[in-house]
Amino acid sequence: MRPAFPFSAVVGNDLAKKGIVCALSSPDITSALVCGPKGSGKSVLARSISAISGDRRLITLPLSATEDQIFGGIDLEKTMRDGTKALSDSVLVRSDGNILLAENANLLPEAVLHQVLNAAGTGFNTVEREGVSETHDCRFLLVATMDAEEGGLSEHILDRFDVCVFMSAMEDESLRAEVVSRRLAFEADPEGFASRYGERDSRLAAEIARARSAARFTRVPPGYCGAISEVCNDLNVAGHRGDISVMNAACAIAALDGRDVANLEDLKAAASICLEHRRNDQDRSDQPPPPPPREQEREERDDDREDDREDDKGDDMGGEGDADRSDPPEDSPPPDAPPPPPPPDDGELREEVFSVGESFKIIDYMPGADKAPRACKSGRRSKADSEDRSGRCIGFRIPRGKVRDIALCASIRAASPYQLARDHGEMAVVLEPDDLREKVREKRQGSSILFLVDGSGSIGAQKRMVAVKGAILSMLKDAYQKRDEIGMAVFRMDKAEEILPITRSVLKAYKVLAEIPTGGRTPLIHGLIKGHEMLREKITRESAPVMVVISDGKCNVPYTPGAKPIDEMLSTARSMSGSGVRFIVIDTETGSLRFGLALELCRALNGTYLCLEDLNAEYIESSVRAAMRDA
Repeated sequence: MRPAFPFSAVVGNDLAKKGIVCALSSPDITSALVCGPKGSGKSVLARSISAISGDRRLITLPLSATEDQIFGGIDLEKTMRDGTKALSDSVLVRSDGNILLAENANLLPEAVLHQVLNAAGTGFNTVEREGVSETHDCRFLLVATMDAEEGGLSEHILDRFDVCVFMSAMEDESLRAEVVSRRLAFEADPEGFASRYGERDSRLAAEIARARSAARFTRVPPGYCGAISEVCNDLNVAGHRGDISVMNAACAIAALDGRDVANLEDLKAAASICLEHRRNDQDRSDQPPPPPPREQEREERDDDREDDREDDKGDDMGGEGDADRSDPPEDSPPPDAPPPPPPPDDGELREEVFSVGESFKIIDYMPGADKAPRACKSGRRSKADSEDRSGRCIGFRIPRGKVRDIALCASIRAASPYQLARDHGEMAVVLEPDDLREKVREKRQGSSILFLVDGSGSIGAQKRMVAVKGAILSMLKDAYQKRDEIGMAVFRMDKAEEILPITRSVLKAYKVLAEIPTGGRTPLIHGLIKGHEMLREKITRESAPVMVVISDGKCNVPYTPGAKPIDEMLSTARSMSGSGVRFIVIDTETGSLRFGLALELCRALNGTYLCLEDLNAEYIESSVRAAMRDA
């Protein structure tokens, strides 16, 4: 086999490399996570561990492995030969005393990753399969990699990792050039390149082995325990795993330096690799952060405008300004001149392109389908049972009628204890109808989502479009992680237009989003019709696309000349409610005086109603915590 890329040859990312060395040097650190964007070298760093791990081998956990392969299953050969049920070797059995590498751990089923972390933390694994129960030792170090853009891990799973290091993309040109140079040299001569760094890796492996033996006898002074707890409390770290991980990592760092007592610098270094993924920067005050924009400030601005209008009106009626008005300016119109035409309403006719606001952690805003689809586009939005032979096999079951998708291994395992008593003839394995099992399959599905954006002047008032674009950007990032198809349409002036056809490219969507102009009247009916036309071909018996309407619900342009816009809008919405499209209405209306038209529109569409600030999961979480503290 070709040697792995040398650990010492990895360019930059010193903190990430230090975290990996620390995890290898401590017998009490059982898991480490390497995070970073695509192409940052996560896999290269993780695989290079084999060069400095000494006697411990690197065991890979494939994403395609079944639970039986990972945790253990029936040993068919031994069971059929002896007539007694026995368990086979598994990935965890082979990992005992070694290092288990799980690349793209965030793509593993969460239940599987949770159980692997349990085995790493406890040092043993219990297998229960087909009536067999067995517990075996599996003391290993779990090293996992993850790209957050491909989907994150839950906070509970992240907290289970003792150490988390972050890889960063190279911005320095000289470092980028060095990365390319070393990679080309490795590809040209793997053995020769590895030998050039072999002495450094061997020396580091010896230091790790020595530190691993001494780490158990290294201690943290009692006075530092309070400092660790204070730091964890300041970072709002939940639970006590962070405190324990910092102490174990500090002991390992001290052991690597040849000391038997950890000092303050060791604690600082340990905190940087053990607490970053656990910190919670939410405001811990009794009051949650107010949703943007705040009502009080908006009302104060409205009051200021009223005061300005009153002042202007007072000047026109007389008073202190009469003396000035006795001598009109030279460029003033004559008294008998016709009044000038009223100035255009800036809110409706003036066009303006607002910037994109900050994105935030989005809630799960997508409504569930009434019926689990049987055939749909692949994705990661939601899970659905597969009635055909597509999808990932997650188990097996006793057939309900005719067997359509036989689970061969499960059927053989069910029949294996009875092979000695059956007449084989020329057959190696004899299966009877009672032995047959069928597969249970599950697949993740994506959705077709159309963002119907209100680009009228009412959305541009008080720069609400900045917050609207920030919310859309957050939803686009969520759609990318869930592998959804996305499209975008805008209604403004007197028409609606398609600005992005249904696609999977979030980059195109972002470019279009940044260039959306704001201004003009509100042809909401035209937008609904245009959005339905774009989603019509996506409607099938098994799949229902989603239209996200982002508007305040105001409509002042009729589709039919002479019709009342609001009545026609609600009538059109009712006719679309049973068309096979799922609707989400995000209300952008703000202020103390609300007309509630978006809510009426949502009821007519039979959709899901949300206010713009309801999409911000971080604000909702802090609000709930504050309410619980008040209670």
